[in-house]
Amino acid sequence: MTADEIRIEVLRDLADVPGWIYMKRKYLGCAVARHKEATGQVVDPEEQLRQTVEQTDEFLEPDGRFIVARSREGDLIGMVLLHRLSNGKGEIKRLFVRPQARRTGLARRLLDRLEIEAREMGLSALYLDTSSGLREAIAFYESRGFEEAPFDPASVQDPEIARHLVIMEKPL
Repeated sequence: MTADEIRIEVLRDLADVPGWIYMKRKYLGCAVARHKEATGQVVDPEEQLRQTVEQTDEFLEPDGRFIVARSREGDLIGMVLLHRLSNGKGEIKRLFVRPQARRTGLARRLLDRLEIEAREMGLSALYLDTSSGLREAIAFYESRGFEEAPFDPASVQDPEIARHLVIMEKPL
């Protein structure tokens, strides 16, 4: 799969991407398992999915962005969510690329588009959390200019879960 075969879109309506819940379930299953290995903390992936579904309005305009990547055939192969925090930062949630689309630069392209959208929204910084077990994710974010930061109480993340995470931030 080449970059020319992938298109990045900002969704206005979740009906345009019916497979997003399935993709989130796959992502959470993997992320929660790696998180448990790294921290010993047990997190219910279905509860995390339920929370994401309940919060979907926060990831749509005007205060959020739901960004997806599709193959030439229209298949959903990647996604990332952004929402505005009460302090003017943007929180990144659930960056995921399907295994068959990895190593194509897709995560970088999704994050580049998210940064463009965040600047257009007037956000001051990007904030995220990731499990300490996701070493590749941490290295990726560091390569994109993110640095470790303290937990931000404006985040939607449960503080009990957040104490086991690596918190990162990048000024815009």
